[in-house]
Amino acid sequence: MRYGKIRIEDGYLVFNKHMMINSLPCKDILWAYLRREGADSSARKQLIVNYLVIVTRRKKRYKFDMTEREVQDCIRLLKVLNPEMAVGFPKGGRLPLQSLPNTRDLGALVTEDGRHILPRKLLRSGEIYHVSIADQEMLTEEYRLRTVIDLRTTAERRAKPDTIMPGVEYYHIPILDEETIGISHEGGLAEMLLNFGGNAQQYMEKQYESLIRDQFSVKQYARFLDVLLHQEDGAILWHCSAGKDRVGVGTALLLCALGVPREVICQDFMRTNAYLEGELQYMLRFLEARTEVQENVADNLRILFKVKESYIDAVFNAIEKDYGTVDRFLRRALYLTPKAIEDLQEKYLI
Repeated sequence: MRYGKIRIEDGYLVFNKHMMINSLPCKDILWAYLRREGADSSARKQLIVNYLVIVTRRKKRYKFDMTEREVQDCIRLLKVLNPEMAVGFPKGGRLPLQSLPNTRDLGALVTEDGRHILPRKLLRSGEIYHVSIADQEMLTEEYRLRTVIDLRTTAERRAKPDTIMPGVEYYHIPILDEETIGISHEGGLAEMLLNFGGNAQQYMEKQYESLIRDQFSVKQYARFLDVLLHQEDGAILWHCSAGKDRVGVGTALLLCALGVPREVICQDFMRTNAYLEGELQYMLRFLEARTEVQENVADNLRILFKVKESYIDAVFNAIEKDYGTVDRFLRRALYLTPKAIEDLQEKYLI
């Protein structure tokens, strides 16, 4: 089959480069995606050019000029020939799942040195309780999910156990100990809201600080990163209840180790609000059905159910106050040696 200036035949992608014919085995392609360059605005029209971008196992990158339709058709054929190949440019976006509103692919997030996280490898999520059959198939077949890390407490797991999917290994690494009452809302979010009398935003900021100052939590985050470091194949998914607090901090620490800039980490952290808006509205209606909701209760729910930049700022401020730099925290508190960080980056960056 011919697509633009390339063709696919006998399991090879064939193209001309430097006046020579090159044959790239389709099995050697790690990642393929559409890249669009140029813009079409009312002020100034520019030519929009579409490219097929190919990244190989040897971390070579090729770019081929072709139409958008050709790119899409070519990627579909390449995916048939190489089912393990990652496709698309998620850039931390939500997975198209029916039953999981806050499950996201960190793939394509860019690092300080210009590398990207390989898509379909690192998935952050809320609870995976009662996952639909269609979503299970997408996770295990299309995303090749092989490992799940549950960051919730035993009580939370007992109330809403993970959906067990075939071929997936499960780890339980609770970030909070069973005696801790905090952002897990184990006693019930509704009861907590009705009896809460403090400043909700200050409360959340203190909870975030505690996640990287409490020795139990810090050791558990070190275990979490160690599982990521030793992941051999397929995608790995980690989750708490809503996928915003314990997962948010753990993801931020992982992105720091991978060399992702602070502003990109913050953007990923704040995406939670858009994906959990439906859940927030459901909780508001739930509270209204139970009792007459006072305005301060509704305001507290919005604060507790969403994230703010001040929460993740509280994490970084506490790290820098206690350790001086994030790098020192990664090394001293999370036991990530320079070699471990290099291995982590080698495994997940392209």
